[in-house]
Amino acid sequence: MRLLTHNTLRNNSEKAKGKGWPLRITAVEVRVDDADEIGSDPEREIAFVQGILGMLDWPTLVQGASQMGLTTLPQVLTEDMSKDKEFLRALYHVLMNVHLVRGMLTCPDTGREFPVTEGIVDFSMEEEECENVRYYH
Repeated sequence: MRLLTHNTLRNNSEKAKGKGWPLRITAVEVRVDDADEIGSDPEREIAFVQGILGMLDWPTLVQGASQMGLTTLPQVLTEDMSKDKEFLRALYHVLMNVHLVRGMLTCPDTGREFPVTEGIVDFSMEEEECENVRYYH
């Protein structure tokens, strides 16, 4: 699971009442892909980050990165940073090349845990746990 993905995930259970976010990461195994090994296209990377920067929840990204052992992100994103090509490329690396391979995501409101195995989060719930469940007769 990439940090970009984590930035959008929440607990959709009835108990969370729409507040199950941001999910806390407990990392057991993290993989960081080497950009030199997987190839890179600097202009594409910069354009990608510029396109999604306004959609990211920065405090959630900083928190998630820290929980995965990356403590280099600044606490606050400034306008100057959003124009700095070197910073944008480094941010692309954090968003796309850092993966939670194995661990747990925990809802801050309910304590519900969602296991991550081979980079895939298991959000399976029983039907009665889901919000807005409709029963048809």
